[in-house]
Amino acid sequence: MKLAILSCRSAPLGVMLFCCIILGLLSALPAACQSDNLTRITMPMSEKMNNYAELAYILPSRVNVEADTLQVYNYTGGREVKASILLNGSRVSLYLLYPCQPPQALLETGALETLLAASDPAILKANYSDTLLAISGRPAIWGQMANQIFAAYQPTNQTAAVIVMEGGLPEETMADFLGNLSITPNEGVTPLTPGYCPDTTVATAASTVAPVSAVDNAPPAEETTAVTNPATSTPAAATPTLAETAKNNALSAKEKQAADRAAALKKLDEARQKMKGY
Repeated sequence: MKLAILSCRSAPLGVMLFCCIILGLLSALPAACQSDNLTRITMPMSEKMNNYAELAYILPSRVNVEADTLQVYNYTGGREVKASILLNGSRVSLYLLYPCQPPQALLETGALETLLAASDPAILKANYSDTLLAISGRPAIWGQMANQIFAAYQPTNQTAAVIVMEGGLPEETMADFLGNLSITPNEGVTPLTPGYCPDTTVATAASTVAPVSAVDNAPPAEETTAVTNPATSTPAAATPTLAETAKNNALSAKEKQAADRAAALKKLDEARQKMKGY
C-alpha cells in the first residue's frame, strides 16, 4: 500500500476546511438511503483462479462505475490484494490485507493502525479522526491523506481492509459508498502461498496488543499500554474501544442518521461559500 501523506498544518486553509467538512459528513454514516433510484453493484476481487472476496455497494444510478485493476502485492509480514474502481472517473482503491500472523479478534484502534503500518509505514503519519465509522456493522478508523479520504476496518477478524477515495469524488458519493459497502472475504482463499510466511516470521506489533474481548462479560485487563495517536498525541486509551463504539452505533436510530447527514451537507454548502474567499 503506497499512500501520499500530507499534514493538516501544511495544507491550505480552504483544503483543510473542505476535508474537515467531508469527514464530518462521513461521521454521520451509515448513510440514509433517501432515493429510490439506487443500484446495488457486486463484483469479485479476483485474479486468475483465485477469488479472494466479494465486493458489494449501493450507489445512485447516475454514478458511472468502471472496474479498473486488481493486483497482489508483497509486503513485510504478509500480502495484500488491491482492487481499483472508477466512480464517475474518480478512483477508489480497496486494499485487503492478509498478514502472516493474523489477529484473532477485533483490534483496538492503535493495534489496527499498527497492523496497517506493516503494509505501509506512512499510514502512521495520516491525520486520523478521533471518531469512528461503521462499515458493514463493524467499527472503522478513518482520516485524511493529502487530498484523499481513507477508512480502514476488519471485514473479518483475520483480515483488514483499507478504502482510499480521491478528493475529487463528490462527498455525497463518498458517504453513499462507505455507508453501503461490504467486503466478504472467501474463507480458505488467500494470496499467502505455501512457504511465503516462514516459521521464523517475527510477530507484528499488532498481534502483541491485546484485542477487543469477544466476551461481553469478560473483566478488563488490570494494566494496558497506552498507544499514542500520531495525529493528536493523545493516548489511544482515552478513545472508546471498537466493541463499545460498534454497540453504540447499533443503538443509533435511523432518524438521527438522516438528520446528521442533512446537517453535514448544509455545513458543507456553507463551507464552500466561505472557501470562495480564499
